[in-house]
Amino acid sequence: MPERFDLLVIGGGPGGYPAAVRASQLGLNVALVEADSLGGECTNYGCIPTKAMLHPVLSALTLKRLGVNVEVPFESVARFAEEVVSRVRGGVETLLRGYGVEVIKGRARVKERRLVEVDGYGEVRYDKLVVATGTSPATLPGMEPDGDVVLDNRGAVRLRKKPGSMLVIGGGYVGVEFATVMASLGVEVHLVEIMDRLLPGMDRDLARIAERHLKALGVKVYTSSRVGELERRESHAKATIETPKGRVEVEAEKVLVAVGRRPNTRGLGLERLGVELDSKGYVKVNQGMETTAPGVYASGDVAGPPLLAHKAFAQAVVAAERAAGDSSAAYDPRAVPSVVYTEPELASAGMTKEEAERRGFEAAEKRYPLASLARVYMEGCRDCFIKVVYDRGSGAVLGVHVAAPHASEIIAEAVLAMEMGAALEDLALTIHPHPTVSEALREAAEFILEKPIHYVLRRR
Repeated sequence: MPERFDLLVIGGGPGGYPAAVRASQLGLNVALVEADSLGGECTNYGCIPTKAMLHPVLSALTLKRLGVNVEVPFESVARFAEEVVSRVRGGVETLLRGYGVEVIKGRARVKERRLVEVDGYGEVRYDKLVVATGTSPATLPGMEPDGDVVLDNRGAVRLRKKPGSMLVIGGGYVGVEFATVMASLGVEVHLVEIMDRLLPGMDRDLARIAERHLKALGVKVYTSSRVGELERRESHAKATIETPKGRVEVEAEKVLVAVGRRPNTRGLGLERLGVELDSKGYVKVNQGMETTAPGVYASGDVAGPPLLAHKAFAQAVVAAERAAGDSSAAYDPRAVPSVVYTEPELASAGMTKEEAERRGFEAAEKRYPLASLARVYMEGCRDCFIKVVYDRGSGAVLGVHVAAPHASEIIAEAVLAMEMGAALEDLALTIHPHPTVSEALREAAEFILEKPIHYVLRRR
Protein backbone atom coordinates (compact mmCIF):
# COMPACT_ATOMS: atom_id res chain seq x y z
CA MET A 1 0.00 0.00 0.00
CA PRO A 2 1.25 3.53 -0.75
CA GLU A 3 2.24 5.78 2.15
CA ARG A 4 -0.47 8.08 3.48
CA PHE A 5 0.00 11.59 4.90
CA ASP A 6 -2.32 14.12 6.50
CA LEU A 7 -0.91 16.76 4.15
CA LEU A 8 1.06 16.47 0.94
CA VAL A 9 2.83 19.56 -0.41
CA ILE A 10 3.91 19.57 -4.06
CA GLY A 11 6.78 22.04 -4.42
CA GLY A 12 9.67 22.90 -2.11
CA GLY A 13 9.97 26.63 -2.80
CA PRO A 14 8.67 29.62 -0.79
CA GLY A 15 5.08 28.60 -1.50
CA GLY A 16 5.68 25.03 -0.35
CA TYR A 17 8.20 24.44 2.41
CA PRO A 18 6.67 27.02 4.83
CA ALA A 19 3.34 25.19 4.44
CA ALA A 20 5.04 21.92 5.35
CA VAL A 21 6.73 23.48 8.38
CA ARG A 22 3.57 25.16 9.71
CA ALA A 23 1.46 22.03 9.15
CA SER A 24 4.00 19.97 11.08
CA GLN A 25 3.94 22.56 13.88
CA LEU A 26 0.18 22.05 14.02
CA GLY A 27 0.53 18.30 14.42
CA LEU A 28 -0.03 17.03 10.90
CA ASN A 29 1.94 14.20 9.33
CA VAL A 30 3.46 15.94 6.30
CA ALA A 31 5.29 14.99 3.11
CA LEU A 32 6.78 17.34 0.53
CA VAL A 33 7.54 16.44 -3.09
CA GLU A 34 10.19 18.42 -4.97
CA ALA A 35 11.22 17.74 -8.57
CA ASP A 36 14.33 19.93 -8.57
CA SER A 37 16.11 21.48 -5.57
CA LEU A 38 14.63 22.51 -2.25
CA GLY A 39 14.19 26.26 -1.97
CA GLY A 40 12.57 26.54 -5.38
CA GLU A 41 13.17 29.20 -7.99
CA CYS A 42 13.95 31.96 -5.48
CA THR A 43 16.71 30.13 -3.66
CA ASN A 44 18.33 28.37 -6.59
CA TYR A 45 17.84 30.58 -9.65
CA GLY A 46 16.18 33.84 -8.65
CA CYS A 47 16.23 36.24 -5.72
CA ILE A 48 19.04 34.63 -3.72
CA PRO A 49 21.76 34.22 -6.39
CA THR A 50 20.98 37.55 -8.08
CA LYS A 51 21.15 39.46 -4.80
CA ALA A 52 24.32 37.60 -3.87
CA MET A 53 25.83 38.72 -7.19
CA LEU A 54 24.69 42.28 -6.62
CA HIS A 55 26.20 42.57 -3.13
CA PRO A 56 29.94 42.61 -4.02
CA VAL A 57 29.24 44.55 -7.22
CA LEU A 58 27.44 47.36 -5.41
CA SER A 59 30.09 47.40 -2.70
CA ALA A 60 32.68 48.05 -5.41
CA LEU A 61 30.56 50.89 -6.80
CA THR A 62 30.54 52.49 -3.34
CA LEU A 63 34.33 52.38 -3.21
CA LYS A 64 34.51 53.80 -6.72
CA ARG A 65 32.64 56.90 -5.56
CA LEU A 66 35.50 57.42 -3.08
CA GLY A 67 38.07 57.16 -5.85
CA VAL A 68 39.05 53.58 -5.05
CA ASN A 69 38.81 51.39 -8.13
CA VAL A 70 38.37 47.72 -7.26
CA GLU A 71 38.15 45.12 -9.99
CA VAL A 72 35.68 42.46 -8.92
CA PRO A 73 36.48 39.16 -10.67
CA PHE A 74 33.37 37.66 -12.26
CA GLU A 75 34.45 34.20 -11.18
CA SER A 76 34.59 35.33 -7.54
CA VAL A 77 31.09 36.84 -7.78
CA ALA A 78 29.73 33.62 -9.29
CA ARG A 79 31.45 31.51 -6.63
CA PHE A 80 30.11 33.69 -3.82
CA ALA A 81 26.58 33.43 -5.20
CA GLU A 82 26.93 29.66 -5.42
CA GLU A 83 28.06 29.49 -1.80
CA VAL A 84 25.12 31.60 -0.64
CA VAL A 85 22.65 29.46 -2.57
CA SER A 86 24.11 26.30 -1.07
CA ARG A 87 23.86 27.73 2.44
CA VAL A 88 20.24 28.86 2.04
CA ARG A 89 19.18 25.60 0.39
CA GLY A 90 20.85 23.69 3.21
CA GLY A 91 18.85 25.76 5.68
CA VAL A 92 15.59 24.66 4.05
CA GLU A 93 16.71 21.02 4.22
CA THR A 94 17.54 21.40 7.90
CA LEU A 95 14.16 22.98 8.66
CA LEU A 96 12.19 20.22 6.99
CA ARG A 97 14.26 17.51 8.63
CA GLY A 98 13.91 19.19 12.01
CA TYR A 99 10.12 19.22 11.71
CA GLY A 100 9.92 15.62 10.59
CA VAL A 101 8.68 16.41 7.09
CA GLU A 102 9.15 13.51 4.67
CA VAL A 103 10.93 14.89 1.59
CA ILE A 104 10.31 12.95 -1.61
CA LYS A 105 12.39 13.67 -4.71
CA GLY A 106 10.64 13.46 -8.03
CA ARG A 107 7.89 14.92 -10.18
CA ALA A 108 4.36 14.43 -8.88
CA ARG A 109 1.21 13.84 -10.94
CA VAL A 110 -2.31 13.46 -9.63
CA LYS A 111 -3.75 10.01 -10.39
CA GLU A 112 -7.05 10.42 -8.61
CA ARG A 113 -8.51 12.13 -5.55
CA ARG A 114 -6.11 11.76 -2.61
CA LEU A 115 -3.53 9.86 -4.65
CA VAL A 116 -0.45 11.11 -6.53
CA GLU A 117 2.33 9.27 -8.29
CA VAL A 118 5.92 10.47 -7.98
CA ASP A 119 8.42 9.58 -10.70
CA GLY A 120 11.05 7.19 -9.40
CA TYR A 121 9.29 6.79 -6.06
CA GLY A 122 5.78 5.44 -6.43
CA GLU A 123 2.33 6.31 -5.16
CA VAL A 124 1.58 8.57 -2.21
CA ARG A 125 -1.80 8.99 -0.52
CA TYR A 126 -2.88 12.12 1.30
CA ASP A 127 -5.88 13.62 3.05
CA LYS A 128 -5.22 17.21 1.98
CA LEU A 129 -3.01 18.74 -0.70
CA VAL A 130 -1.09 22.01 -1.17
CA VAL A 131 -0.05 22.80 -4.75
CA ALA A 132 3.03 25.06 -4.74
CA THR A 133 4.70 24.26 -8.04
CA GLY A 134 5.68 27.85 -8.85
CA THR A 135 6.47 29.22 -12.28
CA SER A 136 9.06 28.82 -15.03
CA PRO A 137 10.69 31.42 -17.28
CA ALA A 138 8.54 32.47 -20.24
CA THR A 139 10.11 32.76 -23.66
CA LEU A 140 9.51 34.26 -27.09
CA PRO A 141 9.19 32.46 -30.45
CA GLY A 142 12.61 32.04 -32.01
CA MET A 143 14.34 33.13 -28.81
CA GLU A 144 14.09 29.93 -26.80
CA PRO A 145 17.06 29.43 -24.42
CA ASP A 146 19.74 27.04 -25.64
CA GLY A 147 21.92 27.19 -22.51
CA ASP A 148 24.83 28.59 -24.49
CA VAL A 149 24.15 31.86 -26.30
CA VAL A 150 20.50 32.47 -25.42
CA LEU A 151 19.76 32.20 -21.70
CA ASP A 152 16.90 32.58 -19.25
CA ASN A 153 17.49 33.65 -15.65
CA ARG A 154 18.48 30.09 -14.72
CA GLY A 155 21.18 30.03 -17.35
CA ALA A 156 22.37 33.51 -16.43
CA VAL A 157 23.05 32.63 -12.78
CA ARG A 158 25.03 29.59 -13.94
CA LEU A 159 27.51 31.68 -15.93
CA ARG A 160 31.05 31.15 -14.67
CA LYS A 161 32.88 33.30 -17.21
CA LYS A 162 32.23 36.98 -17.79
CA PRO A 163 30.79 37.66 -21.24
CA GLY A 164 32.06 40.62 -23.20
CA SER A 165 28.56 41.77 -24.06
CA MET A 166 24.96 40.91 -23.25
CA LEU A 167 21.58 41.71 -24.78
CA VAL A 168 18.82 41.71 -22.16
CA ILE A 169 15.28 41.31 -23.51
CA GLY A 170 12.79 42.52 -20.93
CA GLY A 171 12.96 45.56 -18.65
CA GLY A 172 11.22 44.13 -15.61
CA TYR A 173 13.00 43.58 -12.30
CA VAL A 174 14.90 40.51 -13.56
CA GLY A 175 16.23 42.32 -16.62
CA VAL A 176 17.08 45.49 -14.70
CA GLU A 177 18.93 43.65 -11.93
CA PHE A 178 20.98 41.53 -14.34
CA ALA A 179 21.77 44.62 -16.42
CA THR A 180 23.02 46.29 -13.22
CA VAL A 181 25.24 43.34 -12.31
CA MET A 182 26.72 42.90 -15.77
CA ALA A 183 27.29 46.58 -16.52
CA SER A 184 28.92 47.09 -13.11
CA LEU A 185 31.34 44.28 -13.96
CA GLY A 186 32.33 45.92 -17.23
CA VAL A 187 30.06 44.00 -19.61
CA GLU A 188 28.60 45.92 -22.55
CA VAL A 189 24.83 45.72 -21.99
CA HIS A 190 21.86 46.47 -24.25
CA LEU A 191 18.45 46.40 -22.55
CA VAL A 192 15.23 46.21 -24.59
CA GLU A 193 11.75 46.82 -23.19
CA ILE A 194 8.57 46.75 -25.28
CA MET A 195 6.72 49.18 -23.00
CA ASP A 196 7.39 52.91 -22.92
CA ARG A 197 9.43 52.60 -19.70
CA LEU A 198 11.35 50.15 -17.60
CA LEU A 199 9.72 48.40 -14.63
CA PRO A 200 6.16 48.76 -15.99
CA GLY A 201 4.65 47.43 -12.77
CA MET A 202 6.23 50.04 -10.50
CA ASP A 203 5.76 53.74 -9.88
CA ARG A 204 6.75 55.78 -12.94
CA ASP A 205 9.25 57.93 -11.02
CA LEU A 206 11.05 54.82 -9.78
CA ALA A 207 11.31 53.63 -13.38
CA ARG A 208 12.95 56.95 -14.34
CA ILE A 209 15.53 56.54 -11.58
CA ALA A 210 16.30 53.00 -12.76
CA GLU A 211 16.81 54.12 -16.35
CA ARG A 212 18.97 57.07 -15.34
CA HIS A 213 21.28 54.99 -13.18
CA LEU A 214 21.55 52.19 -15.75
CA LYS A 215 22.58 54.70 -18.40
CA ALA A 216 25.16 56.08 -15.97
CA LEU A 217 26.61 52.55 -15.82
CA GLY A 218 26.85 52.54 -19.62
CA VAL A 219 23.76 50.43 -20.36
CA LYS A 220 22.12 51.21 -23.71
CA VAL A 221 18.39 51.27 -22.94
CA TYR A 222 15.74 50.87 -25.65
CA THR A 223 12.14 51.45 -24.52
CA SER A 224 9.04 51.17 -26.73
CA SER A 225 11.21 48.69 -28.63
CA ARG A 226 11.32 45.02 -29.50
CA VAL A 227 13.76 42.48 -30.87
CA GLY A 228 12.53 41.72 -34.36
CA GLU A 229 15.12 39.17 -35.43
CA LEU A 230 17.65 37.11 -33.52
CA GLU A 231 20.34 35.20 -35.40
CA ARG A 232 22.34 32.71 -33.34
CA ARG A 233 25.94 32.18 -34.29
CA GLU A 234 28.64 29.95 -32.88
CA SER A 235 29.90 32.30 -30.20
CA HIS A 236 27.39 35.15 -30.19
CA ALA A 237 24.04 36.39 -31.46
CA LYS A 238 23.09 39.15 -33.87
CA ALA A 239 19.84 40.96 -33.12
CA THR A 240 17.75 43.57 -34.87
CA ILE A 241 16.09 45.95 -32.41
CA GLU A 242 13.08 47.83 -33.73
CA THR A 243 12.98 51.20 -31.97
CA PRO A 244 10.81 54.32 -32.45
CA LYS A 245 13.79 55.88 -34.27
CA GLY A 246 14.39 52.93 -36.56
CA ARG A 247 16.25 49.63 -36.57
CA VAL A 248 19.41 49.05 -34.57
CA GLU A 249 21.77 46.12 -35.18
CA VAL A 250 23.38 44.66 -32.06
CA GLU A 251 25.83 41.81 -31.58
CA ALA A 252 26.09 40.20 -28.15
CA GLU A 253 28.01 37.28 -26.72
CA LYS A 254 25.04 36.34 -24.52
CA VAL A 255 21.31 37.03 -24.74
CA LEU A 256 19.16 37.01 -21.62
CA VAL A 257 15.44 36.53 -22.22
CA ALA A 258 13.59 37.96 -19.21
CA VAL A 259 10.04 38.46 -20.46
CA GLY A 260 8.02 37.07 -17.57
CA ARG A 261 6.92 33.76 -16.10
CA ARG A 262 4.41 30.99 -16.78
CA PRO A 263 2.71 28.85 -14.13
CA ASN A 264 3.80 25.25 -13.62
CA THR A 265 0.34 23.67 -13.82
CA ARG A 266 0.58 21.77 -17.08
CA GLY A 267 0.85 18.01 -16.67
CA LEU A 268 0.03 17.97 -12.95
CA GLY A 269 -3.36 16.34 -13.46
CA LEU A 270 -5.18 18.97 -11.42
CA GLU A 271 -8.20 18.65 -13.70
CA ARG A 272 -8.78 15.20 -12.19
CA LEU A 273 -9.50 16.92 -8.88
CA GLY A 274 -11.70 19.66 -10.29
CA VAL A 275 -9.14 22.41 -9.71
CA GLU A 276 -9.94 25.39 -11.91
CA LEU A 277 -7.30 27.53 -13.60
CA ASP A 278 -7.59 31.08 -14.89
CA SER A 279 -7.01 32.12 -18.50
CA LYS A 280 -3.23 32.25 -17.94
CA GLY A 281 -3.00 28.87 -16.24
CA TYR A 282 -2.74 30.04 -12.63
CA VAL A 283 -4.70 28.17 -9.96
CA LYS A 284 -7.83 29.99 -8.78
CA VAL A 285 -7.90 30.44 -4.99
CA ASN A 286 -9.87 32.35 -2.37
CA GLN A 287 -8.49 34.20 0.67
CA GLY A 288 -8.09 30.90 2.48
CA MET A 289 -5.89 29.67 -0.40
CA GLU A 290 -8.58 27.08 -1.13
CA THR A 291 -8.99 25.95 -4.72
CA THR A 292 -12.26 24.91 -6.32
CA ALA A 293 -11.58 21.31 -5.18
CA PRO A 294 -12.33 20.39 -1.54
CA GLY A 295 -9.21 19.79 0.54
CA VAL A 296 -6.89 21.18 -2.15
CA TYR A 297 -4.99 24.43 -1.60
CA ALA A 298 -2.51 26.45 -3.66
CA SER A 299 0.10 29.01 -2.62
CA GLY A 300 2.93 31.05 -4.07
CA ASP A 301 3.53 31.88 -7.71
CA VAL A 302 1.25 29.11 -9.00
CA ALA A 303 -1.66 30.95 -7.34
CA GLY A 304 -1.02 34.06 -9.44
CA PRO A 305 0.70 37.47 -9.25
CA PRO A 306 2.45 39.17 -7.64
CA LEU A 307 5.20 36.60 -8.14
CA LEU A 308 7.16 37.33 -4.98
CA ALA A 309 8.77 34.99 -2.47
CA HIS A 310 7.52 36.91 0.56
CA LYS A 311 3.96 36.75 -0.76
CA ALA A 312 4.44 33.00 -1.19
CA PHE A 313 5.66 32.63 2.41
CA ALA A 314 2.49 34.29 3.73
CA GLN A 315 0.17 32.29 1.49
CA ALA A 316 1.87 29.01 2.37
CA VAL A 317 1.23 29.55 6.08
CA VAL A 318 -2.44 30.33 5.43
CA ALA A 319 -2.82 27.20 3.29
CA ALA A 320 -1.30 25.03 6.04
CA GLU A 321 -3.45 26.53 8.76
CA ARG A 322 -6.58 26.01 6.69
CA ALA A 323 -5.56 22.43 6.01
CA ALA A 324 -5.13 21.92 9.76
CA GLY A 325 -8.67 23.12 10.40
CA ASP A 326 -8.30 26.84 11.14
CA SER A 327 -11.20 28.37 9.19
CA SER A 328 -10.18 31.90 10.22
CA ALA A 329 -6.79 31.85 8.46
CA ALA A 330 -6.82 34.21 5.48
CA TYR A 331 -4.48 35.91 3.07
CA ASP A 332 -5.79 39.48 2.93
CA PRO A 333 -2.91 41.98 2.95
CA ARG A 334 -3.38 45.70 2.51
CA ALA A 335 0.08 46.02 1.00
CA VAL A 336 2.69 43.66 -0.44
CA PRO A 337 6.15 45.21 -0.84
CA SER A 338 8.01 44.98 -4.12
CA VAL A 339 11.75 45.68 -4.41
CA VAL A 340 14.24 46.02 -7.25
CA TYR A 341 17.78 45.58 -5.92
CA THR A 342 19.58 48.11 -8.05
CA GLU A 343 21.72 51.10 -7.12
CA PRO A 344 19.82 52.74 -5.51
CA GLU A 345 17.30 50.17 -4.34
CA LEU A 346 13.73 50.77 -5.51
CA ALA A 347 10.83 49.73 -3.28
CA SER A 348 7.05 50.08 -3.48
CA ALA A 349 4.18 49.10 -1.22
CA GLY A 350 0.51 49.91 -1.44
CA MET A 351 -1.14 51.97 -4.12
CA THR A 352 -0.07 54.57 -6.63
CA LYS A 353 -2.16 57.75 -6.74
CA GLU A 354 -3.96 56.49 -9.84
CA GLU A 355 -4.81 53.17 -8.20
CA ALA A 356 -6.09 54.91 -5.07
CA GLU A 357 -8.33 57.20 -7.13
CA ARG A 358 -9.76 54.19 -8.98
CA ARG A 359 -10.63 52.67 -5.61
CA GLY A 360 -12.56 55.74 -4.59
CA PHE A 361 -10.07 57.54 -2.34
CA GLU A 362 -9.57 61.30 -2.43
CA ALA A 363 -5.94 60.56 -3.13
CA ALA A 364 -2.94 62.84 -3.20
CA GLU A 365 0.79 62.24 -3.42
CA LYS A 366 3.89 64.16 -2.50
CA ARG A 367 7.50 63.48 -3.31
CA TYR A 368 10.21 64.36 -0.84
CA PRO A 369 13.90 64.57 -1.90
CA LEU A 370 16.25 62.56 0.29
CA ALA A 371 19.66 64.04 -0.55
CA SER A 372 19.36 66.17 2.60
CA LEU A 373 19.34 63.06 4.80
CA ALA A 374 22.85 62.53 6.15
CA ARG A 375 22.83 58.76 5.65
CA VAL A 376 21.57 59.01 2.08
CA TYR A 377 24.21 61.63 1.27
CA MET A 378 26.94 59.41 2.79
CA GLU A 379 25.91 56.63 0.45
CA GLY A 380 26.18 58.83 -2.60
CA CYS A 381 22.59 59.16 -3.81
CA ARG A 382 21.82 62.68 -4.98
CA ASP A 383 18.49 62.03 -6.72
CA CYS A 384 16.92 59.65 -4.21
CA PHE A 385 13.39 60.34 -3.02
CA ILE A 386 10.38 59.02 -1.16
CA LYS A 387 6.84 59.43 -2.48
CA VAL A 388 3.85 59.01 -0.17
CA VAL A 389 0.31 58.47 -1.43
CA TYR A 390 -2.35 59.41 1.12
CA ASP A 391 -6.04 60.15 1.56
CA ARG A 392 -6.71 63.90 1.78
CA GLY A 393 -9.53 63.58 4.26
CA SER A 394 -8.20 61.09 6.81
CA GLY A 395 -4.48 61.38 6.15
CA ALA A 396 -4.34 57.58 5.87
CA VAL A 397 -1.18 56.28 4.23
CA LEU A 398 -2.17 54.44 1.04
CA GLY A 399 1.16 53.85 -0.68
CA VAL A 400 4.88 54.45 -0.31
CA HIS A 401 7.46 54.42 -3.12
CA VAL A 402 11.15 54.83 -2.35
CA ALA A 403 14.38 55.18 -4.30
CA ALA A 404 17.18 55.06 -1.75
CA PRO A 405 19.96 52.95 -0.27
CA HIS A 406 18.42 50.21 1.89
CA ALA A 407 14.92 50.91 0.53
CA SER A 408 14.26 47.18 0.86
CA GLU A 409 14.66 47.47 4.62
CA ILE A 410 12.66 50.63 5.29
CA ILE A 411 9.68 49.65 3.09
CA ALA A 412 8.68 47.13 5.78
CA GLU A 413 7.80 49.99 8.12
CA ALA A 414 5.60 51.48 5.42
CA VAL A 415 3.83 48.12 5.04
CA LEU A 416 3.25 47.95 8.79
CA ALA A 417 1.86 51.49 8.74
CA MET A 418 -0.65 50.58 6.06
CA GLU A 419 -1.62 47.28 7.73
CA MET A 420 -2.26 49.13 10.99
CA GLY A 421 -4.23 51.92 9.28
CA ALA A 422 -1.68 54.56 10.22
CA ALA A 423 -2.07 58.18 9.18
CA LEU A 424 0.57 60.75 8.27
CA GLU A 425 0.49 62.09 11.82
CA ASP A 426 1.48 58.65 13.13
CA LEU A 427 4.55 58.55 10.90
CA ALA A 428 5.48 62.11 11.84
CA LEU A 429 5.31 61.27 15.56
CA THR A 430 7.40 58.08 15.25
CA ILE A 431 11.00 58.63 16.41
CA HIS A 432 13.51 57.14 13.99
CA PRO A 433 17.20 56.51 14.70
CA HIS A 434 19.64 59.04 13.30
CA PRO A 435 21.44 58.89 10.94
CA THR A 436 19.44 56.33 8.96
CA VAL A 437 17.56 56.12 5.70
CA SER A 438 14.44 55.20 7.68
CA GLU A 439 14.17 58.86 8.71
CA ALA A 440 12.75 59.37 5.23
CA LEU A 441 9.34 58.19 6.43
CA ARG A 442 9.09 60.76 9.21
CA GLU A 443 10.59 63.55 7.09
CA ALA A 444 8.11 62.89 4.27
CA ALA A 445 5.14 62.85 6.64
CA GLU A 446 6.24 66.11 8.26
CA PHE A 447 6.70 67.64 4.82
CA ILE A 448 3.18 66.67 3.73
CA LEU A 449 1.76 68.01 6.98
CA GLU A 450 3.63 71.28 6.28
CA LYS A 451 5.76 71.18 9.42
CA PRO A 452 9.14 69.88 8.24
CA ILE A 453 12.21 70.44 10.37
CA HIS A 454 14.79 69.81 7.66
CA TYR A 455 13.11 71.44 4.69
CA VAL A 456 12.38 75.13 4.11
CA LEU A 457 8.83 75.65 2.98
CA ARG A 458 8.08 78.53 0.64
CA ARG A 459 6.36 81.33 2.50
CA ARG A 460 2.94 82.19 1.25
